[in-house]
Amino acid sequence: MDHEKIQYFNRSIDERGIVTLTFDTPNSEVNVLCFDALYELEEEIIEMQEDKRIKALFIESAKAHIFIAGADINEIKAFENSAQTVEMLGRGQEIFNRLEDLPFPTVAMIDGACLGGGLELALACDYRVATNDAHTRIGLVEVSLGIIPGLGGTQRLPLLVGFTKAIELITASKRLKGDKALKLGLVDASVPGGYLGFKKEEFIQDILAERLEEKVKKNRKGILWYERLLPVKMLIAKMARSAVLKQTDGHYPAPLRAIDVIEETLTMSLEEGLKVELEAFEPLATSQISKNLIELFFTSEALKKETFSKEKAKLVKSAAVIGVGTMGSGIAWVLASKEIPVRLGARKMQSIAGAMAKMMKSFERIKRRGRLTSREIGLKMDRVTYTTTMQGLDEIDVVIEAVSEDPAVKKKIYETLEATVKEGAVIATNTSSLNITNLVKETQHPERFVGMHFFNPVAKMPLVEVIAGEKTSEESVATVVKLAKRLGKTPIKVSECAGFLVNRILLPYLNESARMFEEGEEIERIDRLLKAFGMPMGPFTLSDEVGLDIGEKVSTILYEAYGERMTPSSVLSEMTAKAWLGKKTGQGFYTHKGKSKTLNNSIGLLQNGMEKLEDDLILDRAILIMVNEAARCLEENVVDNAQYLDMAMVLGTGFPAFRGGLLRYADSRGSANVVARLLELEKQFGERFAPATLLLNMAEKNETFYDEDKKDNG
Repeated sequence: MDHEKIQYFNRSIDERGIVTLTFDTPNSEVNVLCFDALYELEEEIIEMQEDKRIKALFIESAKAHIFIAGADINEIKAFENSAQTVEMLGRGQEIFNRLEDLPFPTVAMIDGACLGGGLELALACDYRVATNDAHTRIGLVEVSLGIIPGLGGTQRLPLLVGFTKAIELITASKRLKGDKALKLGLVDASVPGGYLGFKKEEFIQDILAERLEEKVKKNRKGILWYERLLPVKMLIAKMARSAVLKQTDGHYPAPLRAIDVIEETLTMSLEEGLKVELEAFEPLATSQISKNLIELFFTSEALKKETFSKEKAKLVKSAAVIGVGTMGSGIAWVLASKEIPVRLGARKMQSIAGAMAKMMKSFERIKRRGRLTSREIGLKMDRVTYTTTMQGLDEIDVVIEAVSEDPAVKKKIYETLEATVKEGAVIATNTSSLNITNLVKETQHPERFVGMHFFNPVAKMPLVEVIAGEKTSEESVATVVKLAKRLGKTPIKVSECAGFLVNRILLPYLNESARMFEEGEEIERIDRLLKAFGMPMGPFTLSDEVGLDIGEKVSTILYEAYGERMTPSSVLSEMTAKAWLGKKTGQGFYTHKGKSKTLNNSIGLLQNGMEKLEDDLILDRAILIMVNEAARCLEENVVDNAQYLDMAMVLGTGFPAFRGGLLRYADSRGSANVVARLLELEKQFGERFAPATLLLNMAEKNETFYDEDKKDNG
């Protein structure tokens, strides 16, 4: 079928011979560098090559706040074989080489996102001008998708910023602001958006006077002389690999391959280096890890547009946080960091002082990294007020209640809040497991109450579960969803049920691990195996971090709701009775001293057996019990789809992204394999492993959780 030709670029030339090539993808809010756009760019370059009138080329974007958002990820996802990948990427490299070889100066005018392939295009230009506005972000972010830059990024970036800095920027997927990019020599000018036209004219004058090259040379760092020395180069690369391995445990090959390529090609010609880059890119692009990370990227993009409501969100100009313990002070800090005026509410002034001190400590950490000044911190903290009597809440738009998980305490606070807040205020509860409908049964306006479950530590954890009670209004849901996004979080709406989504799936994993220990297996071995699987920490380390008393409380709630399959391990209650609550008491499964931990010497007293299990059995008992509970959550429509469930588990528990999420991992094994294994486990260990109905039906029809796989399987 013939494709209708789309025009991506508009070209104009003025009387001085200055060409402006404007990238403007039709019917789209963003520019992405699809191959059709690249081929059209090639045609434009070929036409300009021989035009003797041209004195300079400026490449711009017609899109607001977007230069080029990157390559077309759908096209990368579609790469299926080596030959296709090499052919298409090789052609792309040639096009950028043509751009670089044009016989007149070329300038990329960057206003907005300039990422991945977009930056690789800019790197092929002679000069780069960026705006220093908040919407401008510049970086080679490919490793976050399981690939490396494939259009010359590994070759051209070191020439501007040096060997060491190029490795850092690529392996960490850093997105730089305009001023930072200028400081590193990645761009040649950084100006406020409104001055971009003036800066363009200044560049034109300097080009026509043949003085631009001399002016910009001074700011470029380039590859330092000692970075080319073999021992130094090898040491830098070794240290970079060590840092990546420490962060990723070797589960993500892309950043390591990026280091290999930059190290190997540092002293090569561009032509030779591009071949090495392409050879390294190809197997990564067709790998399952890349497909998994790309799938999560698409889910992330879908969630950015998701409102989970038919109504429009209310405008939030101010917020209050009632209860200023660990969670409350964390939520207040996030609000203050986004410059939302926040009022703290607690009974004791001592609690408020503690919360303010924690907030300042968080800001100081950011200041030490050079990302905030004392003045900026002062301005943010000036927006924080407090009350010990629930006064000053009459103009607040959203109140977030974050007191202890005690229904009686929460209900008392709701009674006071309803008598205090204005008519349209939304009241959100940060409960991690309590039923919203029951909590607000006696309130006058249950429609204004909504669950807004943050995860600990609030500053770092990106997920917020949004829970509607039976009478929660669509407007209340829309308001907290929009607020969560404003706070830099990813909100996912889940249905009302005990434990909601993440804790409901996670608790069986922690419980099963405790049972395996009870039977005689070693704590450190279980932790080691699950960390090797890709979990950010083992289940016992996690239990100690969260607190054994909290684990026991949530386990009891889930047991009351779901019965036998959620029966808590007796280990939890025994440890709670001994006040072995984990990190906060210094003693849990491990003994904690400062940042170090060793096995609790007395923990063996709680074991009832001498069982030693195979590695695969430990992993399957821990992981497949989660898969089973996740399938039940889909059956009960707790969450909209498998993609959102997987994203919630990745963001809320650190389930390994390289595996694509919990259900994508199940798909990689096949529903028949998962069900067969669960049936074996049920026979050996009990009913809690009985496969969910959804899994049984899927196995019978050879179906998977992800639609694309269903198509693949016919």
